[in-house]
Amino acid sequence: MRFPSYIVFAIGASLLAACAPQPTTTPIDKSAIEARARAAAEAGDSTAAVTLYRELADASSGSERVDYLLEGADLLVARQETATAERWLDEAAPGASQEQRNLILTLHARIALSAGNPERALETLARLSAPITVPVLVAAGEARARAFFALNRHAEGIAALVEREAWLESSAEILANQRLIWDSLVPPPLSQPTGDEIVDGWLALSPAANAQADPVEFRRLLLEWRRVYFAHPAASGVLADLLRTQRVAGARPSKIALLLPLDSPQRTQALAVRDGFMAAHLESRALRETTVSVYDTSALGAASAYLQAQLDGAEFIVGPLLRNEVDSVLEQGGFVPTLSLNWAQTETPGFGNFYQFGLAPEDEISAIVHQAVAAGHKTAVAIVASDERGYRLLNTFRTEFEALGGQLLNSAGYVPDAQDVSGAIRDLLNVSRSEQRHRRLEANLGVDVAFEARRRQDIDMIFVQASPPMGRLLAPNLRFYYAGDIPTYATAEIYEPTNRATDTDLEGVVFPDVPLLVSPDARAAALTQALQAHWPRRAQQWLRLYGLGFDAYVLVDALFAQDGAAWPVAGFSGALELDAFGKIRRGLPFAQFRNGRPALLAPPTAVFSSQ
Repeated sequence: MRFPSYIVFAIGASLLAACAPQPTTTPIDKSAIEARARAAAEAGDSTAAVTLYRELADASSGSERVDYLLEGADLLVARQETATAERWLDEAAPGASQEQRNLILTLHARIALSAGNPERALETLARLSAPITVPVLVAAGEARARAFFALNRHAEGIAALVEREAWLESSAEILANQRLIWDSLVPPPLSQPTGDEIVDGWLALSPAANAQADPVEFRRLLLEWRRVYFAHPAASGVLADLLRTQRVAGARPSKIALLLPLDSPQRTQALAVRDGFMAAHLESRALRETTVSVYDTSALGAASAYLQAQLDGAEFIVGPLLRNEVDSVLEQGGFVPTLSLNWAQTETPGFGNFYQFGLAPEDEISAIVHQAVAAGHKTAVAIVASDERGYRLLNTFRTEFEALGGQLLNSAGYVPDAQDVSGAIRDLLNVSRSEQRHRRLEANLGVDVAFEARRRQDIDMIFVQASPPMGRLLAPNLRFYYAGDIPTYATAEIYEPTNRATDTDLEGVVFPDVPLLVSPDARAAALTQALQAHWPRRAQQWLRLYGLGFDAYVLVDALFAQDGAAWPVAGFSGALELDAFGKIRRGLPFAQFRNGRPALLAPPTAVFSSQ
């Protein structure tokens, strides 16, 4: 059979087309485009972000495509482009999962709010179905609260945001959530007390929220509110942030409260801190502008003294001094800027208004680790007191040393106040194992074998945590068991400033300590001389705490207005630096016992011998 020529031509063309190379679609790098979209959204360029999410959605399928459509729709709703947002949501609906369907409903509720229809928003949110995930709870909680506020149902709106706060993770998110509540209090809401302490506390803030134009009245109303709602989350959140933003750059607090355990077993230490703090106050140029009130935490209780200082109008609080006292005030922390004089044992509240400063041995360990690693030490053994504090510091050393690439080969604990530490030292250096091998060899051979015990040979450094008496026992034992050539580092507690005799037992031990003791400048030397003239015994014994008090007063300036303080601050307690967690960290100089007395070591330090 013969086909017409045009049919033959068509068939041939089809075959040629089939054989010709087909155009290929180059796959896009979704992760890179998604990163660009998120960066654009965070930078406020929502137009670019929406365009990128459209590109991602068009190149995707299934739940991934729905996610991109929802991301873009969220930005469109925020831009008030609700018609386009609804089209994106209609695209997303057919392939949406349960969680995605709930997010679509939440976005529809926001669109209803934009259209001025809060009733419809609440009706839409009522259609959410279980299981409701955290992202949905967070998004729906805000939309529900805004709908209640639009209907003048403020108590219900506040309750919705209080519940939402429980699902938020970062302090920035919590602060933004509390800002929504605060903004709803102007003009004054009509809601009556509900019996819920948190909700009623927010409602009771309405007079202060409407008096922000008058700083004096604003602060008076906040203090009255604080007297009743002293544990309310707003105090350490949005109110602390508002008070901070009201401070004038370069301003100083007019009232400072100093919290110390004056009538306690730690009275002498507390007096040293107080004397240092007041010495700095008397030396300050702001002497006439600022008053200092001292509160006895041992008489009032730390939490009560802390609250009373706030109610008395303190604009900055320094203290408390003891670690358990710091823990007891954390719940109230944040409303008034606070510089504790010790580190808390638990996590501190957020919002950057609660600072911690103290003679923390953790600072000394950090300095030791950095010094040791810089000197080339990669392996270590450690000996610490066999108590909670000793093991806590051992864990700190291990964590920091290993984070910088070091390895803790072995550790041992000694009984505090023990008279014999030889067993712990022998175990630490593996001398006991050497002796055991010798005994086994003699037993196997049946003859006496000449023997000299040996320690392990893979140790670059030794870390010691000990009081002066225990240090004088440990160091000679380290030398006796063949570790005299290994650099030995200790925390500052090993140095007893009041000891006028030579500490030959500690010869060669390296330790970090406060500049006031090991590297005093002319000002520090003059201060020490004046102290010794008035309180010879107390000044020398508690000189570190005197410097702590002095530096705490200086830090008030740096922390109160936060207007670009020059960190680090050169203090008597070290080079003081504020870290991201609100802790004042101390850079410390090093000293080494030479001829029985501490001698300053100039950085960088070489590898030291403890002989």
